[in-house]
Formats: sequence, C-alpha cells, structure tokens
Amino acid sequence: MGADVLCEPRLSAAGMLAVAREEGRPMLTRDKRLRTAEDVLYIEGHRFRDQIREVMARYPFDARRFAFTRCSRCNAPLREVSRDAMLQRVAPFVYASHEKFAVCERCGRVYWDATHLERARRELAALGL
Repeated sequence: MGADVLCEPRLSAAGMLAVAREEGRPMLTRDKRLRTAEDVLYIEGHRFRDQIREVMARYPFDARRFAFTRCSRCNAPLREVSRDAMLQRVAPFVYASHEKFAVCERCGRVYWDATHLERARRELAALGL
C-alpha cells in the first residue's frame, strides 16, 4: 500500500514501541499489553481486511497513489528504471512481456507489473481505498 513501515521481529513489543516513539512513528499492534498506550493503535480485527480498515480509519493516506512504491522486502522506496537496464537482470520471458520495471536500491530486488498487482489493486478498490 506504500506506507513507510518498520517490522523488526527481533525486538520485543516494548523495544518496538521505543523505536516507534524515537522515530515518530505510530505503532500498530495486536499485543494486548500495549492496547492502552495513547500512541499505539491496538488492532481489534482478526481478518486482514478489517485490520486495514482500522488502520486507514486512524491513519488515512492515499493507498492508490502510494501503492507499490516501496520494496516489499526492505521497505525502501522503489526507483523506476529503463527496460533496457533489466535485460540481464530478469528472465527472458519477463523482459519480453513487460515494459515497466522498478528496482530497490537498498536490497536490489527488481519489480515489474504482474498479475498479482492487478489483484491487489482490485482488493484496494473493494476496500474503498
């Protein structure tokens, strides 16, 4: 959805809260021990669509505008690159069937429009985002 997020499984809930406060980030959690903290959004829903609605109600942003602009692996912003630059980096069938590519400059992952993106866009639309 394009949100700048941080997920660090090695940290405890208290450790994540400390990082969130230090970096001025909201903290989203299902950890009941943190549900009363003012700067924490305790996620009530069990289904991901309900959880997304909860987050967007509290922290609205234009998901359509920012969707697919960050690396799904490391969260860094993506940079569009020329198709020619991808000739040696992607499989020949991918190169032959896609025009637009983006790269994560932090971890090197390459992205292109594929069928899962259209499904994700439909899901965002169904959520009213």
